[in-house]
Amino acid sequence: MYSVINRRITRTLALVILAGGLLSGCDSKTVGEKEVKFVNIEQVVNESGLAAQQKTHLEAVYKSLQGTAKQAEELYKTMTPEKAAQVRQADTKALSAQWQVQMQAARQVVADQVKKSAEQYRVAHKIGAILPAQTTVSYAKDLDISTELAAQLKTEKVTFGELPELTPKIAPQPTVKTPEAKK
Repeated sequence: MYSVINRRITRTLALVILAGGLLSGCDSKTVGEKEVKFVNIEQVVNESGLAAQQKTHLEAVYKSLQGTAKQAEELYKTMTPEKAAQVRQADTKALSAQWQVQMQAARQVVADQVKKSAEQYRVAHKIGAILPAQTTVSYAKDLDISTELAAQLKTEKVTFGELPELTPKIAPQPTVKTPEAKK
């Protein structure tokens, strides 16, 4: 009987010690713990010049798409009004979709450049993580590295890729069959 009681007491004490050790260790810092920094992505994009590069690229894309629209307008003049209206509507949808694709691609290129630079900064400064300040409820301002990251990105030239080259499609004109001459 004493052995059963001793085993239960031993197990209970072991569990209490284990739980106490785990709970007391939650708040204690250990040597080698990495810190977390925060970055305001919007501030970095604006101050680094990436927003200006993106704007310049998107202006060029817009001009390219407008050129395509003007070419298409010339083709509409050769069509019947009904066919021109139908083709114009399809072209407008296609140009709008291309514009959306180009804007998303430009945003992605800028975001990738910020991520790449943040990763380089994180590794160089031995930081555990860099989190976006926009999703944080509260943090100490000395943990914000937005200015440093923007300075690091000022010299970066982003490559957005080629401008879209769209050409209006010529709608097939109905062909009139001419009777062949009999010989």
